[in-house]
Amino acid sequence: MPFLRLIECADDAADELEEAVFVLSLIAEHNHHGWNDELRAALRRLADKVLDAAQDHVKALAVARTLNEASLAEDQDEFLAACWRVVNAEKLCDALTRDVRRLFVRHVSDAAALSLGTDFAAALEASTDALLRTGYAMRGLVFTRVGANHQERRA
Repeated sequence: MPFLRLIECADDAADELEEAVFVLSLIAEHNHHGWNDELRAALRRLADKVLDAAQDHVKALAVARTLNEASLAEDQDEFLAACWRVVNAEKLCDALTRDVRRLFVRHVSDAAALSLGTDFAAALEASTDALLRTGYAMRGLVFTRVGANHQERRA
Protein backbone atom coordinates (compact mmCIF):
# COMPACT_ATOMS: atom_id res chain seq x y z
CA MET A 1 0.00 0.00 0.00
CA PRO A 2 2.78 2.55 0.61
CA PHE A 3 3.80 2.29 -3.04
CA LEU A 4 0.20 2.87 -4.09
CA ARG A 5 0.14 6.15 -2.12
CA LEU A 6 3.41 7.18 -3.73
CA ILE A 7 2.07 6.46 -7.22
CA GLU A 8 -1.22 8.24 -6.55
CA CYS A 9 0.57 11.37 -5.31
CA ALA A 10 2.97 11.36 -8.25
CA ASP A 11 0.01 11.00 -10.61
CA ASP A 12 -1.63 14.01 -8.94
CA ALA A 13 1.51 16.08 -9.64
CA ALA A 14 1.50 15.00 -13.29
CA ASP A 15 -2.23 15.74 -13.58
CA GLU A 16 -1.75 19.28 -12.23
CA LEU A 17 1.10 19.95 -14.65
CA GLU A 18 -1.03 18.58 -17.49
CA GLU A 19 -3.82 20.95 -16.44
CA ALA A 20 -1.37 23.87 -16.37
CA VAL A 21 -0.23 23.04 -19.90
CA PHE A 22 -3.83 22.84 -21.11
CA VAL A 23 -4.71 26.18 -19.54
CA LEU A 24 -1.56 27.70 -21.00
CA SER A 25 -2.66 26.51 -24.46
CA LEU A 26 -5.94 28.39 -23.96
CA ILE A 27 -4.03 31.48 -22.84
CA ALA A 28 -1.87 31.25 -25.96
CA GLU A 29 -5.04 31.54 -28.06
CA HIS A 30 -5.01 35.31 -27.47
CA ASN A 31 -6.42 35.10 -23.94
CA HIS A 32 -3.73 37.21 -22.29
CA HIS A 33 -5.22 40.68 -22.56
CA GLY A 34 -3.81 43.01 -19.94
CA TRP A 35 -0.80 40.87 -19.13
CA ASN A 36 2.15 43.17 -18.55
CA ASP A 37 5.84 42.52 -18.01
CA GLU A 38 5.46 42.52 -14.21
CA LEU A 39 2.79 39.83 -14.39
CA ARG A 40 4.76 37.74 -16.88
CA ALA A 41 7.84 37.97 -14.65
CA ALA A 42 5.82 36.83 -11.62
CA LEU A 43 4.46 33.85 -13.56
CA ARG A 44 7.97 33.04 -14.75
CA ARG A 45 9.23 33.04 -11.13
CA LEU A 46 6.42 30.67 -10.17
CA ALA A 47 7.07 28.36 -13.13
CA ASP A 48 10.82 28.38 -12.43
CA LYS A 49 10.23 27.40 -8.80
CA VAL A 50 7.89 24.59 -9.90
CA LEU A 51 10.64 23.38 -12.24
CA ASP A 52 13.15 23.50 -9.37
CA ALA A 53 10.78 21.43 -7.19
CA ALA A 54 10.28 18.85 -9.95
CA GLN A 55 14.02 18.57 -10.56
CA ASP A 56 14.72 18.16 -6.85
CA HIS A 57 11.98 15.55 -6.63
CA VAL A 58 13.59 13.59 -9.49
CA LYS A 59 16.95 13.88 -7.72
CA ALA A 60 15.40 12.55 -4.50
CA LEU A 61 13.88 9.65 -6.45
CA ALA A 62 17.21 8.83 -8.07
CA VAL A 63 18.99 8.78 -4.72
CA ALA A 64 16.13 6.94 -2.98
CA ARG A 65 16.36 3.96 -5.29
CA THR A 66 19.90 3.27 -4.05
CA LEU A 67 19.28 3.71 -0.32
CA ASN A 68 19.17 0.82 2.14
CA GLU A 69 20.53 -0.04 5.60
CA ALA A 70 24.09 -0.09 4.25
CA SER A 71 23.86 3.33 2.55
CA LEU A 72 26.39 6.00 3.32
CA ALA A 73 25.31 8.89 5.50
CA GLU A 74 26.23 11.27 2.66
CA ASP A 75 23.74 9.56 0.35
CA GLN A 76 21.03 9.76 2.98
CA ASP A 77 21.87 13.43 3.53
CA GLU A 78 21.67 14.07 -0.21
CA PHE A 79 18.22 12.47 -0.31
CA LEU A 80 16.97 14.50 2.65
CA ALA A 81 18.42 17.73 1.26
CA ALA A 82 16.57 17.22 -2.03
CA CYS A 83 13.36 16.48 -0.11
CA TRP A 84 13.76 19.63 1.98
CA ARG A 85 14.27 21.70 -1.16
CA VAL A 86 10.90 20.41 -2.43
CA VAL A 87 9.30 21.39 0.89
CA ASN A 88 10.78 24.88 0.66
CA ALA A 89 9.80 25.23 -3.00
CA GLU A 90 6.21 24.34 -2.17
CA LYS A 91 6.08 27.01 0.53
CA LEU A 92 7.57 29.59 -1.83
CA CYS A 93 5.10 28.62 -4.57
CA ASP A 94 2.24 29.36 -2.17
CA ALA A 95 3.57 32.90 -1.74
CA LEU A 96 4.36 33.34 -5.43
CA THR A 97 0.85 32.25 -6.38
CA ARG A 98 -0.64 34.84 -4.05
CA ASP A 99 1.62 37.47 -5.66
CA VAL A 100 0.47 36.41 -9.12
CA ARG A 101 -3.19 36.61 -8.12
CA ARG A 102 -2.63 40.07 -6.66
CA LEU A 103 -1.08 41.22 -9.95
CA PHE A 104 -3.90 39.71 -12.01
CA VAL A 105 -6.51 41.54 -9.95
CA ARG A 106 -4.59 44.83 -10.31
CA HIS A 107 -3.81 44.65 -14.02
CA VAL A 108 -6.26 42.37 -15.84
CA SER A 109 -9.88 43.30 -16.41
CA ASP A 110 -10.67 40.81 -19.20
CA ALA A 111 -12.63 37.99 -17.53
CA ALA A 112 -11.19 35.18 -19.65
CA ALA A 113 -7.60 36.39 -19.25
CA LEU A 114 -8.09 36.81 -15.51
CA SER A 115 -9.71 33.41 -15.02
CA LEU A 116 -7.26 31.50 -17.20
CA GLY A 117 -4.25 33.26 -15.70
CA THR A 118 -5.23 32.50 -12.13
CA ASP A 119 -6.19 28.93 -13.11
CA PHE A 120 -2.73 28.51 -14.66
CA ALA A 121 -0.98 29.76 -11.53
CA ALA A 122 -3.19 27.60 -9.31
CA ALA A 123 -2.43 24.46 -11.33
CA LEU A 124 1.30 25.15 -11.14
CA GLU A 125 1.08 25.64 -7.39
CA ALA A 126 -1.06 22.53 -6.95
CA SER A 127 1.63 20.49 -8.68
CA THR A 128 4.07 21.42 -5.92
CA ASP A 129 1.47 20.41 -3.31
CA ALA A 130 1.32 16.99 -4.97
CA LEU A 131 5.13 16.80 -5.17
CA LEU A 132 5.26 17.54 -1.46
CA ARG A 133 2.79 14.72 -0.70
CA THR A 134 4.80 12.43 -2.97
CA GLY A 135 7.96 13.36 -1.12
CA TYR A 136 6.41 12.54 2.24
CA ALA A 137 5.27 9.16 0.93
CA MET A 138 8.71 8.49 -0.53
CA ARG A 139 10.46 9.45 2.72
CA GLY A 140 8.32 6.97 4.62
CA LEU A 141 9.38 4.19 2.27
CA VAL A 142 13.03 5.21 2.39
CA PHE A 143 13.10 5.52 6.17
CA THR A 144 11.66 2.02 6.42
CA ARG A 145 14.26 0.70 4.00
CA VAL A 146 17.23 2.33 5.75
CA GLY A 147 16.05 1.13 9.14
CA ALA A 148 14.86 4.38 10.72
CA ASN A 149 11.54 2.82 11.68
CA HIS A 150 13.30 -0.35 12.82
CA GLN A 151 14.90 1.54 15.70
CA GLU A 152 11.55 3.08 16.72
CA ARG A 153 9.89 -0.35 16.87
CA ARG A 154 12.53 -1.61 19.34
CA ALA A 155 11.95 1.24 21.78
